[in-house]
Amino acid sequence: MPGHRSVVLLVDDLRDPFWAGIAAGTEREAARQGCALVVASNGGSGEGERRALSLLRDGRVEGLLVPPSARIRAELTALRRACVPVVQIDRAAKGVGAPCVRTDHAQGSRLAVDYLVKRGHCRIVMLTGPDAEPPFRQRAQGFRAALDGHGIGSSRIIRVAHAGEYEGQSAVRALLAKPSKVTALYTANAALTVGALRALRDEGMEVPGDIDVVGFDDIAMGDLLRFAVTTVAQDVEAIGRIAFQTLMDVRAGLDVPAETLVAPGLIVR
Repeated sequence: MPGHRSVVLLVDDLRDPFWAGIAAGTEREAARQGCALVVASNGGSGEGERRALSLLRDGRVEGLLVPPSARIRAELTALRRACVPVVQIDRAAKGVGAPCVRTDHAQGSRLAVDYLVKRGHCRIVMLTGPDAEPPFRQRAQGFRAALDGHGIGSSRIIRVAHAGEYEGQSAVRALLAKPSKVTALYTANAALTVGALRALRDEGMEVPGDIDVVGFDDIAMGDLLRFAVTTVAQDVEAIGRIAFQTLMDVRAGLDVPAETLVAPGLIVR
């Protein structure tokens, strides 16, 4: 491919290891194929989205890799109708019609549940974010399916409106304040894992001595490194690499699947 061609990768926040890893995988594949990559970080403000869409409208780039948001769903749909190549990453927006490359979130939950069941647990609580966000919804669906597969009906899901450290800490404190026999926690993202671990530490509980914890996404725990936490790890570089190749296939007019699922792995500690 001629070197002057360029593609925009929009990410939610480059400070997040998930998006940094996707950017790294995308950049390597773009370089391998002789294509320039423009990375725009949204940072939650919407500015990155506006900048990326401006480049597309001006014809300065030839395709977009994007985690879609409600703010730009209509514009993404319009780009698709104008035959601009678009590939969605991590989640798919309803009605956009562009292919999506993401982790198999349900499979990640199955890995977590299978691991905990093998360790003898049948009272497992999942701590997760809002069901309106596809990755959390898919992780919860996988959790339920895995429990059903093992014939376990005594576990439950706790949802928080914002899946951050504070919310994770507060939810686990509230859980521990109730008379329950929970023996394992499954936390649906890194921030919830850190918050949960801080609550357990504050209560003087040991992981895995008093309770097992499996988290979705590998994490840098800092002051919590004494806890042995098994994690579901996303292959973020593979997501970036596959998303870029999918975009090139779309540009070439090839048939591509509506959704490509990248298998996660389990890091046992």
